[in-house]
Amino acid sequence: MTLPNTPSPEPIPGETSAYSRTRIVLHWLSAAVILWATFSGFGVALLDQNDPFRLWVESFNPQLTSLFIPFFAWRLWLAIRAPGRHSAKNVQARLASAAHKAIYGTVAGVLITGVLMMSHPVMLLALVPLPQLIHSKIALLELHQLHHVLCAVLAGLVALHLAAVVLHQVRGKSVLARMS
Repeated sequence: MTLPNTPSPEPIPGETSAYSRTRIVLHWLSAAVILWATFSGFGVALLDQNDPFRLWVESFNPQLTSLFIPFFAWRLWLAIRAPGRHSAKNVQARLASAAHKAIYGTVAGVLITGVLMMSHPVMLLALVPLPQLIHSKIALLELHQLHHVLCAVLAGLVALHLAAVVLHQVRGKSVLARMS
């Protein structure tokens, strides 16, 4: 499986990057949603449970991430279908591939547990009802705990990803140029 951040060996004809424009846009959309949800989610935990901003974030984030699910699925589909390295050639490439797979798996876990842990039905954009799927209080508590662990793991993986981008930039190998 080739992931979006693992370049294809040859650019797609007519493109300046090994990544299609769609994959680049989905990468940056993912980055924006993941960074917002991570910082706002962990940040509001520092606020009082009845703080208006905390209540707004706790209402907004499930809406945002629910809307993000089809974009993430599209991004994952494009990553799986992308031509490219199916077996990394050196240790660094294998580590990068493993890190990207871990990010994808963790994002999937965060999204799935987020949907499953809803303790009440949610009206998405005041149009689409999202039902509560699990009603067991014990199961909901376990899903909530797993969701928080996965969010923390994702935050660590994102930090590792950003550190790798900075390291590549410092070494003169601009990975940002390929993703713009």
